Amino acid sequence: MDAQHVPHLLEERKAESSALAKEIEHARARLQRLEQQRDQIESVVHELEALMTPARRMPTDIMAKIFEHYVWDQSTTKADPRTGPLLLAQVCRSWRYLLFSLPCLWSSLQVDLPSVARDWEDLVQFKSLFMHVWFSRSKALPISLFLNHTKASLIPWHALMRLDKEILTLSCRLKELTLHFSPRSLSCLYTFTQSPLPYLERLELQNTNSLPATENPPPIVLHSAPRLKSLTLSWCSLDLRGFQVPWAQLQHLNLEYDASSFWNPVHSDYLETLACCPNLTTLYLGIGAPINDVDPEYIVPVTLHHVHTFKTSIYVQTQYLANFFDALRIPQLRHFDIRNVSLALGSFAGQTECLPLLARCADTLESVCFSRVDIPDTTMLLCLAQLHHLKMLSFLPGALRLNHGLVTALTQDEGVCPALEVLHMRCSPVVPIDAITRLVALRFQTAAKLKQFSLQLATFDYGLDTRDDRIRDIQAQLREYVEGGLELVLTKSSTSG
Repeated sequence: MDAQHVPHLLEERKAESSALAKEIEHARARLQRLEQQRDQIESVVHELEALMTPARRMPTDIMAKIFEHYVWDQSTTKADPRTGPLLLAQVCRSWRYLLFSLPCLWSSLQVDLPSVARDWEDLVQFKSLFMHVWFSRSKALPISLFLNHTKASLIPWHALMRLDKEILTLSCRLKELTLHFSPRSLSCLYTFTQSPLPYLERLELQNTNSLPATENPPPIVLHSAPRLKSLTLSWCSLDLRGFQVPWAQLQHLNLEYDASSFWNPVHSDYLETLACCPNLTTLYLGIGAPINDVDPEYIVPVTLHHVHTFKTSIYVQTQYLANFFDALRIPQLRHFDIRNVSLALGSFAGQTECLPLLARCADTLESVCFSRVDIPDTTMLLCLAQLHHLKMLSFLPGALRLNHGLVTALTQDEGVCPALEVLHMRCSPVVPIDAITRLVALRFQTAAKLKQFSLQLATFDYGLDTRDDRIRDIQAQLREYVEGGLELVLTKSSTSG
C-alpha cells in the first residue's frame, strides 16, 4: 500500500468509529429509556397485583376489626408500641392511613421507666410527650394507662411531679390505670384521686420493691369514681380502714395476692372490708398477719352471694387464717385456689383451715387447686368425697406430703370426684408406676372421662435422680390413653414447686 494513502484511510476509519460510537450512545440512551419504562410498568403491575390481594380488597370496616384484634390479642392486654399499631403502620401507606384513623387502636399504652436514668426530668418529659401524642390519636375515647418502674431506684421529686401532672391531665378519660412503683413514688402520684374519674373501671396500685419497706402509700380516697369495678392493691402494710372507695360497686377485688414473699405482709381485717362488697364476683386475697388483734367472739360471718372465683395466697399461718375461713360464706363458689407462698423451709403442717369453706360450697365447686399446702390424706379424702361436681383438681403438696395416698384413693373409689376431667398432682419418684397407670386407666374410662393428667415428680437435691427414667416409663405405660385423646404432662419439680 502506498504510504501516501495511509493518512486518508486513517481519517476514514476514525470517522466510521466516531459514527459507530454515536450510534452506540444513542442505543444506550434508548435502552436506558426502555428500562425505565419497563420499571415504571412493573411498578404499576405490582401495585395492581397488590390491590387484588384479599387484604387490599377487603372493606375498611373489616380491616379495622382485624387490626383491632391484632393489637389487643397479644399475650398481654397492654398495648406495646413495638408490636402494636406502629408495627402495622410500617407495612404500607394505606394501612398507615387506616391505623391513624382508628382511635380504638391508640386507647391503651404501657410505659416502662428504666431502673436508672442520666436525667430523670428529661426522661419523664419525653415519656409524657410520648403519652400525649399517643393518646391524642384516640380522640375522645376512654383510655388505659400502665406505668411501670420495676426497680427500686429513687426517682427525683420534680420528675414525679411532672408525671403526676400528666396522669392528672388524663384522669378525666382514664378507664384503666395501673401504677407499679416504690411506695415513696406511689405517694407522689395520688393527685388524680382528687379529680373526677367518670370512666375509671379498673385501678391497680402495686409496690414494686421486692424487699420490705417501712413506708407505705397513704390510704386511697376517691372523690368520684362511679364506674369503678376492679381494684388491686399490694404493699407491705395494707390498712384498709382509712380507705374511701366505692366498695359496694366493686366486682373484682385483689388485695395483697401478688405481694412479695419477702415482705411478710400485714393487713387489717379483710372481713370488715368484704362486708362492704356485696357485688363481688372474683376475689383474690393475700393473707398475712393482721394489723389489729381480732377477737373471735366479735367476728360476724360475711356472705358473698355473687363470688364464683376465690384465690388466696398464704404468707403466714396464724389463728386469723382459721377465723377468716370459718366466717366466710360463698354460696356460689365454683373455683377455689390456695397457695402457700411462705419462705419458711418445708411447708405448713396440717393446713386444713380452708376445708370447712369447701364443704359449705360442695354443691357448686368445679375446680380446686392446692399449691404447697399439706393436708393429711384422710382429711383430704373426706373433703373430696363431698365434691361431687368437681371437674378439676390440682394437688401440689410440699415436702411433707409428697408420698400421699391420693393416687390409691382416687383409684379405689370412683365415688370420690366422679366428674373429674382434669387432674394435676405432685408426687415423689417412688410412687409406683403401676399405681399411676391404674389411676389414669380408671378415670379415663369413667363417664366424665379424664381429659388431662399432669404429674410432677419432685425430689430433694441429693442422691441419685431417677426421674427422667421414671417419666419415660410412665409415658410408655400411658401411650394408649394419649392416643385415645388424653393430654399428658410429665415434668420434674423441686419440693417447693
